Amino acid sequence: MKQGSTGLTIRELQVYRKPAFELTPKNISLWSEQLPAANLGESAQSIYRMLADANQTIVEPERRLQIINIVEPVALKLVSSLERQFINNHISLSDKQRKIAALVQAIQTEISMGYHAVIESVISEGVKRSSRKVLSSAIYQAIKYHGLVILRCYQLYASVPGRVWRELYRLYQMSRDHQVDTLEMKFNDNSLLTTNKNLFVKIMLLATANPYQLRQSEIELVWELLPNYVEFCSLEAHAFSKNPFFINLNSNLPPTQKSLYRNQVDENKLKISVVALLEKLKIDLAQVTENAKYSARKTMVLKHLIHCWSQGTQRSFARTACDDDIDVSIGLGATHYLLTDYLLAKQDGNQGEQNSLDGDENTENQTLDAMEGSLKDATIAIVADKKDSLSVKGNRDYLSTSAITEKDVWAKLYRPDQAVQSNEEEKAVSLRSRDSIVRDSYKIQTSQLVNMSPGGYCIQIASADLPKHAQTGEIIGFIEGEGARQHWSIGVVRWVRRRVKGNYIQMGVQLLAPNVLPISIQLRNSRSDEHSFQRALLLPALTGVGQAATIITNPLAFNINNKLKVSELNQHYEVRLTKEINSSGSSRQFSFEKISPVTSTVEQNTAPAKPKTDDMDDIDGIWDLI
Repeated sequence: MKQGSTGLTIRELQVYRKPAFELTPKNISLWSEQLPAANLGESAQSIYRMLADANQTIVEPERRLQIINIVEPVALKLVSSLERQFINNHISLSDKQRKIAALVQAIQTEISMGYHAVIESVISEGVKRSSRKVLSSAIYQAIKYHGLVILRCYQLYASVPGRVWRELYRLYQMSRDHQVDTLEMKFNDNSLLTTNKNLFVKIMLLATANPYQLRQSEIELVWELLPNYVEFCSLEAHAFSKNPFFINLNSNLPPTQKSLYRNQVDENKLKISVVALLEKLKIDLAQVTENAKYSARKTMVLKHLIHCWSQGTQRSFARTACDDDIDVSIGLGATHYLLTDYLLAKQDGNQGEQNSLDGDENTENQTLDAMEGSLKDATIAIVADKKDSLSVKGNRDYLSTSAITEKDVWAKLYRPDQAVQSNEEEKAVSLRSRDSIVRDSYKIQTSQLVNMSPGGYCIQIASADLPKHAQTGEIIGFIEGEGARQHWSIGVVRWVRRRVKGNYIQMGVQLLAPNVLPISIQLRNSRSDEHSFQRALLLPALTGVGQAATIITNPLAFNINNKLKVSELNQHYEVRLTKEINSSGSSRQFSFEKISPVTSTVEQNTAPAKPKTDDMDDIDGIWDLI
C-alpha cells in the first residue's frame, strides 16, 4: 500500500500482473453468484483475495467502479453477518472474535481502496464533465465505508485510526473542490437520495454524540436516526452559534467542541451548528409514545443527544494519575448482594462481641452447643470400618463378572452404603440453591486505578475478568479501606474505551454517593399486591449539591408516581417516586417521598395474638408438630 497523489491510500499497481480471471462486470457477476453463501469463512476469503487482486490490476476507472459496485452489496451482506459474532455481545472479545473483527476491517479497507483507485485515476487524468458522475459516486462510496469503519470502532469502544479521519477529510475536500458535494445519488440499496455533504455531516454528528458513553445497540440506533436530522445541521467555514463543533480538515483528529479546541497554524477549519437540530430533537422527544418502535431506547438516545449537543464539555476537576488497585463490584445486582453480605457480617460481628460480654451464664450453654456440634457428625466405629472396607469396591460395576463380591450373595444387587453415598451426591448437585449460583456469579473484582478526581475514577480491567453484563450506564460499587475502616461508594459507568495495546478495558466512572444502603422494594398498586421484592440501592442525601435521598432501581419495572414498599434492614415504609434523576440501560435513579410511617420488624412480629376460645385450637396445633 502507498499514499497516492490525492493523499488517499491505494495499492501499488502491478504492470505485468494477471488476475485469476478477466475482470469484467459479467465475469464478476457470475463469480459473485457462485460464492458459497452458507460458508462465511470461504466467502470472506474469496472476496478479500479478489478485491486485493483487482486493486493491484490496471483497469479503467469506469470499469473498476462497475466491478466494485457489483461486489460491494455481496461484501456488505457478508460483513453484516460477520459483525453479529462480535457486536451486541460481551465487550471483551475472544481471540476468535478479534480475528473476525480484523477480517471485517480488511474487507472494508480493500473496498475503500478500490474507490480510492477510481478517484486517483479520474483526478490524475483530469476531471471532465463526463467523469464528474464517476468521481461523485466513488467519493460517496469511499466516505460511506470510512463511516462504517468509524461506526465499528465506536461499537467496539476502540480508538479510530488517525488515517481514517485524515482520508475522510481529504475526500470531503475533493468533493467540494470539484463541486460534487451536493449532487444527489441513489444506489443499489434503494436508500433515500443523499449527497456527499449529508453523508459527511452524518459521520461528524456521530463523532460529536459521545458514542463511548452509549451501548452498542444505542450507537447503532443513533446511526439509523441521524439521516433524519442532517438537514437541520449547518456546516460552514464561519458560524456564530453558541456551541459549535470545530473540524480541522488538515488534521487527523475527530471534530472537537469549541471549548476544547486548540488553534493550529495550518488549520482549515469548519464549524458545525446544531441549534436547529436541537429544536427538532426536543419536538421529536415530546412526540415519542410508549407504543412506538424502540420507544424506551429511542427516548434515552434522544435525551443523550440533546444533553451532549446543548451543553459545552468542560472538566470540573483535575485528574490525578495513580497506579493502585481497588476492589469493585460491577452491576446493580452484584453490588446489592455483596453489600448486603458485608453489612450482615458486620452486624453479626458486633453481635458476637456483645455476646462475649454476657457473663458466665451463657458459658455453659456455649460449651454444650460446641460439644453438641462436635458430636453431630460422629459415626459408629463399626460402620466407619465397614465403609472403609467397601471403598475399594466403589469403583466396580456391580453387574460385571470381574467385580469383587462379598460373602453375602445379595451384595451384587444391594449395596446400601454406596447407593446412599451416590444418592446424596446427586441430591447435593440437583438441589444446588439459587443463592450458591448467585454467589458464584457475583464476585468482588480487582481493577487498576488509572487516574482519579473528586468526581470519579478511571479504572482499567482485564477483558477476561470483565463480566458479560458490563456496559455503559452500569452501577459499580467501590470497596475502599480494610477491616473496620472499610466503606462502600457507588458510581455509574459513563464511558467505556478499549486500550490500543493489551487486552484491557478502561471505564470512566462518576461517583454518585458514599455509604449506600441495600434495600428491597415492592411495587404497590390497587390491582395486585403479589409483586415480588426486587433489589435496589438507597443513596443518602447530598447536602452539598442540594439533592435529597434517592433510590436506584432496575430500568424496567418502575416509573414516576409508583408506590413502593421499602424494606431497609429492620425497617419498613412506603414511598412514592416523584422525579427521575438519571436513567440508563441498566438502572434508573428516582427521588421519592415517604407516604407512611416507619415500622420495624420487631413491631410487626410482636402483634397481639388472638385469644384461644376453644380447647380444640390446642389440638389443631398438634398436627403441625407431628
